[in-house]
Amino acid sequence: MSLALPYIVLFLSLFICGLYQDHIKDIKYKTYFSIVAVVIFFFFFGFRGFIAGDWTIYYEFFKRCTFDDVVNYSLKEGDFEPGFTLLCFICKTIYNDYFFFQFIVALIDTVLLVRFLRKAVDNIPYALILYITFNGFIISTDLLRNSIAIMIFLNSLVFIKERKIIPYMLLCTLALTFHTSSLFFYPLYFFFNKRCNKWLYLILFIISNIVFILHISIVPSILGFLGDGGDLENKIIAYTELLNESKTLSIGYLERLFTGFLLFIYYNKLKELRNDNAIYFNGIVTYLILSLLLSEFQVLSERITYLFSFGYWVTWLDLSKCFKYDNNRRLFKVFMIFYCLLRMSITTASTTDFKYENILFRHGSYQEKLYIKNRTGGLKGK
Repeated sequence: MSLALPYIVLFLSLFICGLYQDHIKDIKYKTYFSIVAVVIFFFFFGFRGFIAGDWTIYYEFFKRCTFDDVVNYSLKEGDFEPGFTLLCFICKTIYNDYFFFQFIVALIDTVLLVRFLRKAVDNIPYALILYITFNGFIISTDLLRNSIAIMIFLNSLVFIKERKIIPYMLLCTLALTFHTSSLFFYPLYFFFNKRCNKWLYLILFIISNIVFILHISIVPSILGFLGDGGDLENKIIAYTELLNESKTLSIGYLERLFTGFLLFIYYNKLKELRNDNAIYFNGIVTYLILSLLLSEFQVLSERITYLFSFGYWVTWLDLSKCFKYDNNRRLFKVFMIFYCLLRMSITTASTTDFKYENILFRHGSYQEKLYIKNRTGGLKGK
């Protein structure tokens, strides 16, 4: 519980800001509480110490990054994408301290995230809570490269709506210089503005749940159908069987099931809420289906679904507006906040890697934190 306490304080602070913003009519004060929430959010992540799991990788890269890494970029193991490498070198040149680099990445992420949320939601504090809960915590702590790529992509979504292919592709290319997973963004331009048929969505969602519950291995089945039958297929089957032994129904799965059916029930009302709802609806649908179909590959499933988490950050707030009675809307928001608080508490209390430290106060050194990480085995599932 003590490990989760800083995160509980963060959530409650954002919740209070969101609650006030919900009930205040004056636009000026609504903006004030949004600003307060963003400052709290940035203070928490921008001045964090060594938390989560991948800081060891980025710390070592920062220490050895030189101008040669920028001009002699290659795809060999240990190299990062050119945009990220250049940013790392510039930060190191200005101030040779890893925490300064981490601060700059957090600043870029926060500015781009808030710029996206301002156009997508009417309650930024609540949206920040959803962001942190639905993969945003890992995005903002572990995925330094991917985080910037995702934030750039979020700000390109407006060009899908406006059907402006050139600026969209240019932003996707910029995102690609920070993380190669941005390749997935390019084809989205051609269909993410088209809303999936309600009944087709339901069929796909039910099939995905059957695949998940029955532990049906999709990739080995496809390889078998294609006639691979070789060493690759055997390795994949062995790998997925190992993962399936520990796969169980969880609170996360029940939430996805609940969300999936709510999307179907309120399909038409969600469509009426905004003229660009197809983009966010497709985002959350893609997230739900891929998380179920690719559950046999934990890392692959997580890394791909991170790209579509934005659907949750927007659509859950939209769902709260779909209920006919005000009391039901309030109950949904209470459930939303309670679930987010519970999920984050369970996650951050599961390992000492999530022990929050702020560099403005006492925090462990690199050697101290590395010793603890090696002794405890690091993040579970990493």
